[in-house]
Amino acid sequence: MLVFREGRRVHSGSALLEALVPLFRQLSAGPASQPDRLMEALLRSGELECGLADTRSTHAASMAVVTDALAEMLLGRRLDCSKLLERLAAVGPPPQITVSTPEGFAYYSLHPRRYADLAGALPLASPHAAVLGIRSIGTTLSAVVAAALRRRGLAAERITVRPAGHPFDRQTEFSSDARRWIAAQRARQAEFLVVDEGPGLSGSSFLSVGDALLQAGVPRNSIAFLCAAQPNLSRLRARDAARRWPQFRSYAVLPQAAVPGDAELDLSGGNWRRHSFDSACSWPASWITFERSKFLSRDGRRLLKFEGLGHFGAQVAERSRTLADAGFAPAAENAGDGYLSYRHHRGLPATRMDLCPPLIDRIAEYCAFRAVRFSHPGAQSDDLSAMAAWNLHEEFGLPNDPHSAGLEIKVPVVADGRMQPHEWLLTPAGILKTDGASHGDDHFFPGPADIAWDLAGAIVEWDLGRDAAGYLVRRYTQLSGDHINHRLPSWLQAYTAFRMGYCKMAAESLSGTAEEERLLRDYRRYRARASATLAQPAAA
Repeated sequence: MLVFREGRRVHSGSALLEALVPLFRQLSAGPASQPDRLMEALLRSGELECGLADTRSTHAASMAVVTDALAEMLLGRRLDCSKLLERLAAVGPPPQITVSTPEGFAYYSLHPRRYADLAGALPLASPHAAVLGIRSIGTTLSAVVAAALRRRGLAAERITVRPAGHPFDRQTEFSSDARRWIAAQRARQAEFLVVDEGPGLSGSSFLSVGDALLQAGVPRNSIAFLCAAQPNLSRLRARDAARRWPQFRSYAVLPQAAVPGDAELDLSGGNWRRHSFDSACSWPASWITFERSKFLSRDGRRLLKFEGLGHFGAQVAERSRTLADAGFAPAAENAGDGYLSYRHHRGLPATRMDLCPPLIDRIAEYCAFRAVRFSHPGAQSDDLSAMAAWNLHEEFGLPNDPHSAGLEIKVPVVADGRMQPHEWLLTPAGILKTDGASHGDDHFFPGPADIAWDLAGAIVEWDLGRDAAGYLVRRYTQLSGDHINHRLPSWLQAYTAFRMGYCKMAAESLSGTAEEERLLRDYRRYRARASATLAQPAAA
């Protein structure tokens, strides 16, 4: 099943470079007093270095020096920003650069300092360290690891590599320059540290680099993986992963090293349901592995949720404030280190039993508001069409024809993506929409799409019958002027195909846990709806 969207995006090379310049000028006044700008500069420098390395640009080495310097500054070293500006001025990026979203920084509260802490405590026998960052996020992380090792007094150098191939069977081929570097490090009897976020669902990126190092003559006992979490070996999808992974040393960062100071009750990993529902029998399903970190403050008045470091979180914060100012969502403010602090309202999550005309009116108003305020002219339907066609092919044996999806984008938006009943809070002050700022542009589909995605989500998640769905569409059309009827059936099918695939894959990844049956319950419901839609597409 396809559920994860393509994270690689094409950007203007000059725009990526120009975004760094004002940050350095601001940091010249003192980076210690500007942690947000320093983090933003580090992330952007790592992105640009990674993009240049992927194009084999001769300027990648200069950007690596800049990223290394910013990593040193993150760990407390004071450097001359004017010299870094001079180096930036000499960088000539290509017109276009492809950049991947660093998922840990954007979605999963992976703070670079956690890798610095890990590097500072590693048991190393050699005074030399050879750090290999796996692009994309490993570019920035490798710079931080190398800086932390140098702070220990070790001679640490780094390069980055890009494994290629199927996600479950990556292969790594070193360039001639990388092979020479590895040979020199091997001659020094250096420890080789492979750095990435992972290991993810497969572990194949780490394993491919480890295998390539072995082929380059590096002793196995000199290779170690530095990762975000130790994997469940029985669930890794890479070839023979359960046997191969333990043959390498691996070290994982400590969890939750950077959270807001007043965070007390951990609501991550599905724990939020314990405080919103009377019984576990009524809990909504969740792919708890991919939930964002969230906490309740000590006084119980604020929900602290990770929304992204740097510019990733800034985009979410802007949408959150826009929704709050319009009265649709709780008020939000910056809490530092990628977290937003949302006002915690006393109220009950809605259920399908609460459905009534005023609630449908509220959903219609919300979708009409997003159609205007969260416009995204870059939205495209190709990936969504491919996802829908593939998931329906996998589940029902239909021809895999993306052109048959017919997903027209007339009103492109950053979708909400979470229109389930429990995401709507019934409070004394009215009906509030929670969790509406980040999921439409995160790790999963849809990404920027037509507003029809959210209307389809409301129809499916609230299980609206023909009359209720018709009322919702009419109210939305009256408010927005968007006559959506003709394009909605295709988006209903695409939405259902995604949710069906999402729940099926999530249930498989969480097999043997209490969450599996909840996810299978939802999978069966989405599958039945998808099957009925295929049988009578005109009635969708």
